[in-house]
Amino acid sequence: MSSPKNVLFLASWYPHPSNPTLGNFIQKHAEAASKHHNISTLSVHASDVSDVFVEQTKRDKLTEIRVFYPRASGLFKRLRQYMRWRSAVALGVATYRQLIGEPDIVHLNVVFPLGLLVKQHFPNTPLVITEHASGLHEGPNAYPKWMLKRMIPVYQRAAMVLPVSANLGERIKSLTGTSYHVLPNVVNEEIFSLPKGTHSNHRFVHISTLFEAAKNVHGILRAVAQLAKTEQDFEFHIITDGDASEAKLVANQLGILDTKVFFHSTMETEEIASFLHTCKALVLFSNFENFPCVIPEAWMSGVPVIATRVNGIPEFANEQNSILIEPRNEEQLAAAMESVLDGKSFDAEALRTYALTHFSYAAVGKQLDEVYRSI
Repeated sequence: MSSPKNVLFLASWYPHPSNPTLGNFIQKHAEAASKHHNISTLSVHASDVSDVFVEQTKRDKLTEIRVFYPRASGLFKRLRQYMRWRSAVALGVATYRQLIGEPDIVHLNVVFPLGLLVKQHFPNTPLVITEHASGLHEGPNAYPKWMLKRMIPVYQRAAMVLPVSANLGERIKSLTGTSYHVLPNVVNEEIFSLPKGTHSNHRFVHISTLFEAAKNVHGILRAVAQLAKTEQDFEFHIITDGDASEAKLVANQLGILDTKVFFHSTMETEEIASFLHTCKALVLFSNFENFPCVIPEAWMSGVPVIATRVNGIPEFANEQNSILIEPRNEEQLAAAMESVLDGKSFDAEALRTYALTHFSYAAVGKQLDEVYRSI
């Protein structure tokens, strides 16, 4: 077997102290890839700092480079912010070259905005792209046309495009004419495990940013209120790193706050894994969605999923591991949760086996290894 390659993960989104869950799915891809290759991540972050600085961390074959730069303010704020961002990217690239040298492959994660500078900094280096952004789809979250116009040439330069779902891949193909291979989100199989006992609690959980246009959390709360009219022995928990104030207001108006619905702030990965052990099902009620990490995390923990039949979700979710419902259909959601409370069950071992086959560090790391060695 040939020696490991030096791969630079350019990450438009990446976890940092002010936002520890931002792009955590990109970090997990980097961790999976580092099982076979020397991976360095580079991300830049506007922050409340007085001057630009670089932070480096190293874990086994994964090196993380984060560049922090001051937020701009005052007159010509946007222009000054843009120039500071470009300078931060240039400093990050120079830091990488000083540490590692030239990369064998640049792996760009989320084209906008870092992808706009790839040609400038790495004009001849083979390019791989993994895309997660729901903004590529038409709808309330859609990128503006000027942004798409600048992104299209970046996709067309790539030796390989790896969307996290075929639904997203087809959208990219329709815009750019490029082919693609699906690279699903990855789950650390050592952290997300089966519980020692059974999932005995009548507890549902929703985990998201609470971005209402996508996640339809208010619809979830109305369905929970509907379920509470016929079922009493259950709890619905919401874990979020977003702003829960509006959702709490809706829950309070429905009379279910702190009686049926309980909110939790940001949790560490290990805490989420432990919490899943107490749950009967994960609930998502998205209006649009690529393929969120939390779904395979639930399966890896032996927990079934109730989710909407949108975008990339039905590519992996089926009647063996999930209950699929139509978006915005609150009656179906209430009925699906009721069926779980009334005894509808799933084989926890089978859920984990499916997750290990498709989403584990071993499985996804092997896919990335094959991609890198093919280029």
